[in-house]
Amino acid sequence: IQGRYALDPVGWIQNRADGYMHRKLQEIAQSVADNRRTAVPSCHASGKSWLSARLAAWWIDSHPLGQAFVLTTAPTNKQVKAVLWKEMRRAFLSAKLPGRMNQTEWWINGEMIAMGRKPSDYDPTAFQGIHAKYVLLIFDEACGIPEQIYIAGNSLAANEFSRILAVGNPDDPDSHFAKICKPGSGWNVVPVSAYDTPNFTEEKQVAPQDLLDVLTSQIY
Repeated sequence: IQGRYALDPVGWIQNRADGYMHRKLQEIAQSVADNRRTAVPSCHASGKSWLSARLAAWWIDSHPLGQAFVLTTAPTNKQVKAVLWKEMRRAFLSAKLPGRMNQTEWWINGEMIAMGRKPSDYDPTAFQGIHAKYVLLIFDEACGIPEQIYIAGNSLAANEFSRILAVGNPDDPDSHFAKICKPGSGWNVVPVSAYDTPNFTEEKQVAPQDLLDVLTSQIY
């Protein structure tokens, strides 16, 4: 699989992880492949954590073992474990990926190749010591992550082969997440409105019902 899907996360998710992706999720996924930094200010229940988890699995499966690493973070340990890594385990099992995975770590052949951490808000060195050619850093619930952690993350993914994805609800206009979502920030910004999701578009006619049931609805 390595190399075949390196620039095609949409194909990997659809073919390897049996995942239906609505159009906005496809746009986000391709942005991660094409851009060093992607920011996604999103409505609630758009599928963003589902997608982030499968992008983590795609990253490891489509790059050489030992050269790729995924690091995820969120404002709290509970969010790391209960949201993104729960979905990562589902992707791991669905795609029949190698190694073993717990609530915050993924190991292959005795080597940790992915981890989820909630670093101290005041510890900009929290991400130091992680070295790989291909690093994918995922900021989940990005609106609640302080600027110091973004700065540390940028240094971690400083080469041309690494990527950063920040996803969250745009709830705080004073947050660092709000700053990177503005024009001229250097991030590729892919906003997701409720009206972009299948319950509000013609995709409702083709999307699986079990997906429609968990996405934001017209009732909300």
